[in-house]
Amino acid sequence: MRVTFIYPDYFETMETQTEPQGRVYLGIGYLSAFLKRGGHNVELIHLIKPLERRELVDVISRSNPDLVAFSATTLQFGKVQDIAALVKKELGVPTICGGVHPTTAPEEAIAEPAIDYICVGEGEEAFLDLCNAIEAGEPVDCIGGIWGRSPDGTVWRNPVRPLIEDLDALPFPDRSIFDRENFASNQKNRLTMMASRGCPFNCSYCCNHLQRSIYPNGSKYVRFRSPGNVVAEIEATRSDFPGIEQVRFDDDILTLDRKWFREFAALYREKVGLPFICNARVDLLNEEMVELLASAGCSAIAMGVESGNTWLRKNVLERSMDDDKIYRAFELCHANGVPTVALNMTGFPHETLAMALDTVKMNARIEPGLAQVTALCPFPNTRIHKVCSDGGMIGDATPDTLFSGRSELKLDKMSREQVNMICENFTLLRVWYSKLSRLPGPLAKLSEKGLDWFLGSRIVPSRLRDRVLEKGRYGLDWKYFIGVDY
Repeated sequence: MRVTFIYPDYFETMETQTEPQGRVYLGIGYLSAFLKRGGHNVELIHLIKPLERRELVDVISRSNPDLVAFSATTLQFGKVQDIAALVKKELGVPTICGGVHPTTAPEEAIAEPAIDYICVGEGEEAFLDLCNAIEAGEPVDCIGGIWGRSPDGTVWRNPVRPLIEDLDALPFPDRSIFDRENFASNQKNRLTMMASRGCPFNCSYCCNHLQRSIYPNGSKYVRFRSPGNVVAEIEATRSDFPGIEQVRFDDDILTLDRKWFREFAALYREKVGLPFICNARVDLLNEEMVELLASAGCSAIAMGVESGNTWLRKNVLERSMDDDKIYRAFELCHANGVPTVALNMTGFPHETLAMALDTVKMNARIEPGLAQVTALCPFPNTRIHKVCSDGGMIGDATPDTLFSGRSELKLDKMSREQVNMICENFTLLRVWYSKLSRLPGPLAKLSEKGLDWFLGSRIVPSRLRDRVLEKGRYGLDWKYFIGVDY
């Protein structure tokens, strides 16, 4: 059977018009490897920019698919709907969509008439069974994890399959279907990896608490591959694609299992030795873990600050971690020479401008090598989405990237203009507050309060504030934008 994946890998939201991404998507890579092992043919149409309607139809037609497949997040789903509608109208080929969005919002996904099937939950086994059944002309309405639509329009829904507990049993993701010429410049010599699946925490804005709840063996949601299996994939991929200079681990928390990480760090240092990027959580880092990261060659570690306001973290984001743990984690990384990335958000329900400025000030103090900021986009059925929905805060549009720098919500305590001001000027404000904090004694506090007043006072004309901020942005030293390569 011929399966064609279509992966729209570009932005079109606001100021980020058609920004190319060009990177490996491991979800499709794993599905392709599993289908190929099952005897099916797989192709990938990797779209790094939108194509004209006729051109896209011609590209899909040349692959001669029996089934067109998508894997979509909520942010990508709008593009998937458009392309699936084109496939149905012009080619009449059946379509399927899996990924995070159909898993967390299945009713919304199956309601799209151009999508014939959705996969709810992990897709390797379910998708293979569906392809086998279609190829053999057998019924498909009893395949675990697959939802579909009968000819009369009736939707049938099958229970989610149990999680795959032994990740070592999976084939390595298929990277051969990705054209490296399409990769963004910082991806050409980078190997993207996943050593684990799942996260045990319950952050209100994240899909993990939602996904964990759907599986019959949800207690096994967090799973790690063996260190040897991870290193074997890196070695095999370096052999197939010479020139790899850096590894990026996309795991939610690479250092979650300390015993596992001790073994992995030693093996990685011995067998691989390449600089690597990873994600960690501040309240799980201690001196031993940071020393292991440094000795293994960590070139950047990303940690979620999210908000610098303790009340907001605890009561809205459900991240019960003290400020001291955030400061300590970044101090340990600085002391051990591990470059840091601070991940921040703003535009939350119940957040005030003062709370958002707490986040800026915390970043000024922790001095990350790179500080990213996004405006909240509440994903369907997450707990924070319910808070926004109950409070009448859901906006009229969904961006296709978290990095648009704009909020679409109708917040209760902050205006959209204030959220957008924080996002657009985060680096500038971080620099200003950092410089003010170095002033002597009472002058530092007085100057900080003065800047707070300038940013939030209704007395200050918005045009004046915008002009000062714009001038400040253009006057920033470039060193503030040359952070770690994340």
